[in-house]
Parts: sequence; C-alpha cells; structure tokens
Amino acid sequence: MYKGSFVSLLILVVLWVRAASLPAQSNPDSLWQAWQNTALHDTMRLKALQSLTWGMLNKNPDSAYALSQQELDFSRQRGYKLWEAKGLYNIATYYYNKSEYAQAMDFYQKSLELRIETGDLKGEGAIYGNFGVIYNQQGNNLKALEYQLKSMAINDKIRDTLGLCANYSNIAIIYQQQDNQEKALEYYEKALHLYEHLNKKGSISLIYNNIGNLYSSNEEPDRALEYFYKSLEIRTELGDRVGLAITTFNIGSAYVKKGDFRHANSYVTQAIDMFRQLGDQSGLSHAYYLLGDIANKQDHPQGAVRWCTESLQLSRELGIVSMQRNACHCLYKANKSMGKYAEALTFHEQYKLFTDSLKQGEIELQLNQLDFEKDLLTDSLAREEERRELEVAYQTELNKKTRNTNILLGVGLGVLVLALFFLSGMLYFRKNSAQLTLRTEILEKQPLLNEIALLKTQVNPHFLFNSLSILSSLVQVNPELSEQFIDQLSRSYRYILEQKDQSLVSLRTELEFIRSYAFLLKIRFEKKFDLQIQLPEALLDSSKIAPLTLQLLIENAVKHNRMSQREPLVVEVLVAGNTLIVKNRLQPRSTPDTSTGIGLQNIVNRYALLSDRPVVTGPQGEDFIVRIPLL
Repeated sequence: MYKGSFVSLLILVVLWVRAASLPAQSNPDSLWQAWQNTALHDTMRLKALQSLTWGMLNKNPDSAYALSQQELDFSRQRGYKLWEAKGLYNIATYYYNKSEYAQAMDFYQKSLELRIETGDLKGEGAIYGNFGVIYNQQGNNLKALEYQLKSMAINDKIRDTLGLCANYSNIAIIYQQQDNQEKALEYYEKALHLYEHLNKKGSISLIYNNIGNLYSSNEEPDRALEYFYKSLEIRTELGDRVGLAITTFNIGSAYVKKGDFRHANSYVTQAIDMFRQLGDQSGLSHAYYLLGDIANKQDHPQGAVRWCTESLQLSRELGIVSMQRNACHCLYKANKSMGKYAEALTFHEQYKLFTDSLKQGEIELQLNQLDFEKDLLTDSLAREEERRELEVAYQTELNKKTRNTNILLGVGLGVLVLALFFLSGMLYFRKNSAQLTLRTEILEKQPLLNEIALLKTQVNPHFLFNSLSILSSLVQVNPELSEQFIDQLSRSYRYILEQKDQSLVSLRTELEFIRSYAFLLKIRFEKKFDLQIQLPEALLDSSKIAPLTLQLLIENAVKHNRMSQREPLVVEVLVAGNTLIVKNRLQPRSTPDTSTGIGLQNIVNRYALLSDRPVVTGPQGEDFIVRIPLL
C-alpha cells in the first residue's frame, strides 16, 4: 500500500517574488533600516521590505506574515497596485506553507487579478504555477496539469528561465504520480541542469529531494537516501526550516523501505516536531500516517490505531483525499490484526470509496500533450513558427466567423421584419375583436404554466435522488436510525406528491415540510448542521411561495459549504417586509462539489414566471443570502 509520500514533491515553487537586493544591503538589519528610512524613494523601501519578507518565509513565517501585511497596507495607501499584488502573494505563500489551501488560493486569486490589470506576465505565470501546485496537493492532477501548462506557456513567451525550471519540476511530479518514472526523471534532470547553471541552491535542494522521492517510490531506498542527504545538507546550510522538515520526513520514509524501523522512527519523530513548530498540518498528517504504518509493520496495532487516527482526522479537515485513503487502509489493517472485524470492515469500505474517487484515467490523455509542449520549449524557433501559424489560423477563423455573423445579421433582420409584420396584424385584430384578445391572453399564459410545470418536474426526482443517496449511506452505518429516516422521507415525499399540481403554497405548509426535511439532514450531519427559523405567526397563512423553494436553498447551502462540529453550517430563515430571506455563513469547500445545475437557477426561473419581483442571490460580506419575494 505505502509507496512513499509526495509531501515534499509539492513545495511551492516561487517563480518571481525574490526582491532585488539593494547593493549596500545584504543582511536583515540593513534591509529593515532601508524600509524604515523615509528619505529613500518608496520603490527602494518596498524592494528592501520584499527582500526581507521573502528571506523569512521559510525561516520565520509569522514574522514574514507581519512584514507582508505592512507591505500590503503601505501599497494600498499609496496606490501601488504591483506592490500590493506582491504583498498578497507573500501572504498566500504563508498560508500555503501552513497547508491552509483555501486561504492561499483566495490571496493568490486577488494577486492574480492585479497582475492581469497591471500587465505583469511574470507574476501571472507564477500564480498559475502555484494554482497547479495546490490542485496537485489536493489530488486533482487534471487541474494541476492545466495550470502548469498555462504557466509554462507564459514563462516560455517571456523567456523566464527560473519559471520554466519550476514548470519542469512540477510536471515531473505529475508524471511521477502517474508512475511514469522515466519521464519524471527526465524532467527533474532538465530542471536540475538549469538550476545548477544558475547556482540556485534552494532549488537544487528541492530537486534532490524530489529525485530521492522518485527512487523511494521505485523501491530503491539506498539511491533515495543518497539524494535526500544531499538535499538535507543544502537545506541545513540555508536554514530552510520548511525544507528541513520535509526532507527529514522523507529520510524516515526511505528507512521504512529498507526495513530499518529504528532509524525511521527517529527521523519521522524529528519531522513531527518540525512540522508542529511550523504549523504545517499537511506535513503532520503524512508523518502521523507513516508512524502508524511503521507500527503496523512492527506488529503494534494499538500504536497504528493511535497515529493513523490522528492522520485521518487532520486529512479530513484539510480535504486531502489520498491521505484519508492511506489512513483508512492503515486503520483497517490494525483493527483486523486486533480481531476488531466490524471496525476493520468499516475502514476497508471507506478505503475503497477513497480509492475509487482517486482514479484518474483521463490524466493519460492530458499527459500526451507534454511531449508536444517539450518539443516546443526546447526549440524556441519552432515555437515562434508555430505561434505565427496559430495567429494565421486564428485570423482565418475570425474572418470566417465574421462572414457567418454578417449572414446571421441579414437573416435576423429578415426575421425582424416578418415579426413586425405579424405584430401589426396582431394589433389590428386586437383592436377589432374582444374575443380574439381574450384567446390571445389565454395562449400567452399557457406557455408560462407549462414552463412552471416543467421546472417542478426537475425538482421532484432531484429531491428523491438526493434523499435516497443519504439513505444509502445511512443504512450501512445505523439501521435503526435509517428507519426513522425512511419515515420522515415518506412524509416529505407525500408533501411533494400532494403539491404536484400547485404553483404556490402557503408559507406554513412549506415550513411543515421543511422541518421534516431538516430532520433528515440532522440525521445525516448530526451537530454539523442547524436550521433556525424566525418567522412571525401572522405571515404563515397570508404569504405564499413556490413549493420546495426552501428545500432547494437548504440543499444548495449544504452542497457548497463545508461543515464540522467546530464550525457547523447554520441556515437562517427570516423575513424583511414582504421578502423571505435565507442566509448562511460562507464556508466554501476546499474542493468544490459538482453542481447539477438545478438549485438556484430553478428558483430564479420559477419566480420569473410567477412574479415581476426578482429573486436576488449572492454573497454579502461573510454571508450568502437569497431574497425570495412573498406572494
């Protein structure tokens, strides 16, 4: 099962933000003095602060964060958008090093918007590369590859050698995770050659570490240790705390491969201390799992249960699917060896589910593009020729589209003339026939009624499908509770059948149904979900809404927000004037759920047919709010 950890492979490769050093300032004290010297030009001061901040990101991350905030505040006050983007980038890197990927993605996105606005291609390429790194860390190799290729195209365009080195390294990682060791080593060696030419010691240590992981996953622990110790020596020299923690952990994993559990325990324990000091939750999750794996190999199932449970809890919080799978497999083996077959079966089923979710057959199709990209990157003249060919092809396609557009415009004008002709006829008959007017009104309303009915047919099976999905998972865990679930489900679906011919229902009727539905959700999520209804009694019978409106909104909140006992999802239902408000705090998932396209849009479409007052949706501050007109 255990093939070595990729925790070190995805170290954030910074492509641009090392600030230019000032000639007379080569140490932190002089850089700090330059930043404090208001007599210097703002640009010189910000360069000094950027150099000071970047030098601390891996050594003293909390201090680096404080300096980044100073840089960000100063840049915003002076209107320096490019420096504001750099401050945002530094903060994003701080969050990445702490494995807080949602926050990192948020700050990278803000920095990216400023890069595009200011035309900073180098920074734009760097951020695309880092998006790819984060997606890789989360197990989404298709997205990782997509962003690495976007980054590589920009870096090749501006001839950024360091950026291309980072792309080579990260593409090698993707090959390695697909077990294509030969291609992975090819790209690592390309990156290493360029880094050695540029004398970039930190990057050289990264490549050594990753090549070590390559040999470790290929069951060559002695070759792996050779490269890990090279990396460790350089990182010790540079004082790279993040890199030291990762390489120390990887040395421990190589000793596991050798069957030397004494040395393995020693190095992994050292790595855990380092990860704790850094606040690196992802690193801790990997290290806990490795200690559990060692305990299993030494026939100490109690220790395996302890450490793999820690790993599973952390990886669940971080959303690392691959590590959740590994931890479940470790717990399955440990419980099985202790004779706890029910617990073992539960973890084995979870392991199978995680394994299925990580299947990535489509990645092979995407990886075929890399050979093509490699040829283009190694021959700049060929790349330029291809770019010219693409421009010609684009212009040809544009001309073709222009001709088609002109044709469509001509046809559209003809249709418009015909429409005006028929409209004039309609107006004539409406003036001269009251009966024709009445029939026309009926014909106009009928399509609206048909469309409402069509939208309702989308909701009913959608609700039943989601409810049966919940029941399917519940039956395996708690048969007794599933009986209560079935009872509430039958009541809920009876409501759907009773209202199938209704376009509107009273607010009281909808609330009686939604309480049954909320009961189903609380069975599923326990203390992670809560529904709070604050509506005046007087409105319940006098106000009406479209059936299943509240159910769709609550389901939408559950689908797109994370929840836990420490941070439950609370959905509030209240009223303001003649508007029903449904809101929840924004807690977006780290890996967004796949949408069926039914939820919010269905409600918007139905109310567009029922009322002139629109449904208003969207984030406001820290909340996501939907405003529904009461009819």
